Amino acid sequence: MKRLLLPIVLITFAVICLSIVHIDNINKLDAQSNELRKKHETERAVDYQANNPSTIKDTK
Repeated sequence: MKRLLLPIVLITFAVICLSIVHIDNINKLDAQSNELRKKHETERAVDYQANNPSTIKDTK
């Protein structure tokens, strides 16, 4: 039983560390995805207004 304890502990530690790194990477990717989505929506809105000047209201 003692011979199995060290490998089991090391494998468990490795799995926990890799899980933490994986979750951190997923969170970073999610943040980047949201940032790019907002940027893309802003660019589409600017392009739409530039191509459709009738949508811009006169403030006179």
